[in-house]
Amino acid sequence: MRKLSLFLLTVIALTGSVNVLFAQQEKQERKAIPGMGGLLMPQEIKPCDNSTSIVLEDISGTPKMIRQVPENLTLTENVVFHETKSSDGDPMSMKMDIVRPADDENYPCVVFITGGGFMFAPKNSSLYNRCEIAKAGYVVASIEYHVATNGLYSDAVKDTKAAIRFMRANAQKYGVNAEKVAVWGESAGGYLTGMTGTSNGEVAFEAGENLDQSSDVQAAIVVYGLSDLTKIGADYDKEAEEAHFTKEAPEAMFVHGKNSGLTILDKPEVVAKSNPVNYVDKNDPPFLLIHGTVDALVSPSQSLLLHNALRKAGVESTRYAIVGANHGGGHFSDPKVIEIMVDFLDKTLK
Repeated sequence: MRKLSLFLLTVIALTGSVNVLFAQQEKQERKAIPGMGGLLMPQEIKPCDNSTSIVLEDISGTPKMIRQVPENLTLTENVVFHETKSSDGDPMSMKMDIVRPADDENYPCVVFITGGGFMFAPKNSSLYNRCEIAKAGYVVASIEYHVATNGLYSDAVKDTKAAIRFMRANAQKYGVNAEKVAVWGESAGGYLTGMTGTSNGEVAFEAGENLDQSSDVQAAIVVYGLSDLTKIGADYDKEAEEAHFTKEAPEAMFVHGKNSGLTILDKPEVVAKSNPVNYVDKNDPPFLLIHGTVDALVSPSQSLLLHNALRKAGVESTRYAIVGANHGGGHFSDPKVIEIMVDFLDKTLK
């Protein structure tokens, strides 16, 4: 995402959309997205219908990062929450990092799921945002999960639910109000947030330790996440969209397996079970969805699909569209955006 050319970034800044008509200039060479199975950087992003969303303008894209937690917070790293195996049968100890206020009070829990294109799951990412949420009075547990090189989407959903059960089972140790748990994720983590939030009570995703605890969540925050893996590139030009329909695409490997030789369009009955939109029902918890209008990695309409499905089912869902925001970056750490997330959590968990 950060590989966009200076010219393309200028187009985004001036127009609020990507419609690359290289006047007086030859069309740029098509660029592949590094480490993403041959996916291509789009040269066009079609406008998304934001009529049922709240449009945010004048949100700063200035990066906000920290290297360590502030003094009023504590960080507990590498807590093992789930013993599992890879798709090759190798043992895996899934770990989490826990950030919380530095006191003895009990707080609601927010399980954070990092992004990584289904290829990586660095639990130490987004430290600034995690600390901002923790400062507002939450225990934030950032987790590892299976990715396309060592598991399937269902393994990753099981990881997330195992983390939720772990936090409930260890509520006293980590100062958690076990009755109040939310899930929050970015990009691939947003996808897993959607899967987790819409699959409360789905026994097929329950595996591992602490099965006497509930993995249900009371709220979900999806930040530039995916909701239908067959339509990730739906807003892009044809070449960029069709790059998602190969056997090397991360979503194909995440659903079918790294050596399956199948695309995301194969075995539709299997793929259907991997899409959050297909689990939506009236009993789902409230959702908050946030997406940039010029996201060049996950089509902005991905969050709209889930938003519309939730609203149709009668579930409380609020979607924000950030004008000029791409995939990740400083827009999503702006104080106004942090405040939106905190207000949502306060309303649903406090």
